[in-house]
Amino acid sequence: MGADSFTLAATGDAIVGHRVTDRGDEQFAHLRSVLAGADAALTQVEPVVVDDDCLHASLPQVRDQYQYLSPFPGAIMGTAPTSLDTLSSMGCNLFTAASNHAYDFGPGGVRCTLSAMRDRGLTVAGLGTDLSAARSPSYLETPAGRVGLVDATTSVPPGGEAGVSTPAFDGQAGVSPLHVEWTYRVPEDRLDQLREIAAEAGIEAVKGEWLRRTNPDWADDDAYYFMQMRFAPATEDRPPGIYQAVSRRDRSALLAQVQTAAANADWVVLALHAHQSADGNRNTSDAPPFLHDLARDAVDTGVDAVVVTGPHTLRGVEVYEGRPICYSLGNFWFHEEAIHRVPDDPEQVTDDSVPDVRGDSAAEGESEGSHDADNWRSVLPVCTFGADGDLSDLTLYPVTLRPTADPPLRGTPAMATGETAHSILDVVERRSEPFGTPVRRDGTVGSVEL
Repeated sequence: MGADSFTLAATGDAIVGHRVTDRGDEQFAHLRSVLAGADAALTQVEPVVVDDDCLHASLPQVRDQYQYLSPFPGAIMGTAPTSLDTLSSMGCNLFTAASNHAYDFGPGGVRCTLSAMRDRGLTVAGLGTDLSAARSPSYLETPAGRVGLVDATTSVPPGGEAGVSTPAFDGQAGVSPLHVEWTYRVPEDRLDQLREIAAEAGIEAVKGEWLRRTNPDWADDDAYYFMQMRFAPATEDRPPGIYQAVSRRDRSALLAQVQTAAANADWVVLALHAHQSADGNRNTSDAPPFLHDLARDAVDTGVDAVVVTGPHTLRGVEVYEGRPICYSLGNFWFHEEAIHRVPDDPEQVTDDSVPDVRGDSAAEGESEGSHDADNWRSVLPVCTFGADGDLSDLTLYPVTLRPTADPPLRGTPAMATGETAHSILDVVERRSEPFGTPVRRDGTVGSVEL
């Protein structure tokens, strides 16, 4: 590998609405110095990067219980290309962009984002002009070796998957998708009731026509489909409830890209954007079991670090087979002016009908379970690998997004200090306990005991 060590810093969702200078801000400068000191610093660009050639949002009214969708119900994200300059000036040099918001401005927004990234020579993954490009690894050359970056989203925007190119036509620009399949497990007698209902209502006679369009493998599946909902018998190991799994095709495609990156790079980072939570919920501090399985499979396939973004909440940290898995780092930036609210009926949009979202911010002291509080706190993990490739240090810097500050500093990250830092470390420590990850303190900085 040619270096004594390799350091990776990682951040959460960068919802950047405007350029920021440090203005002599000591804690902002400290954060920037940590990022700049890493060989590779990863961030997730949540808004679509738009310019004068991409002014209008795509507003398909799609409502679906299976995904966390955008722009409905109610929010789209866009930012100026200069936001990328803000992030790169802080030391960020690995960028991911696959998310539920990546298609807020349609395929034109995807191409605009890619163009802005490429004009600046940035390493970006998760988007592409077709499916092959969206799934392919991107690479960054560092003094510690080449870094391969793979990115995908389980929160797939409606119609936003990148399309397959063929000799006859070009594929559509879009995201690297990881579709999540839902299974509802119920007792066998309840399945019999569903079968009776489907037969009486005529559902059984027509469901094959629906399913062949959306799930070509359904006929070989041993589960029972009620309309488009997949049911299976509950068992002792799998009691009644909602179960989620990544599509087998998408999982295989993702791990194949991990293998490609591992064959062509010294270090491999996998980034995932996932709003799903345990038990069919979303945006909670409990990561779903399928995400645990996928992250560990990726490590077994050759990934050196897994970083999850999406739910805008801090989740726990796991060290699996000597490799760090961050199940969510929360927000890195939270400029609310980058978020545009859209009325339910887009035909009724007027200059006065899009409300201002910059209301009172959540206080630092809100309870651990408060999603509003989690919007404003994060950790910055710095992972150090030795020349032998083993993880030798994992430091956790607590970060506040300053919810009580006046604009434009509100939503801009800074190293947390004092009680704010300790409260953030308390949260990540508690949420890492289920993974058997001990976090110790050195003042207001945490570190994982390896």
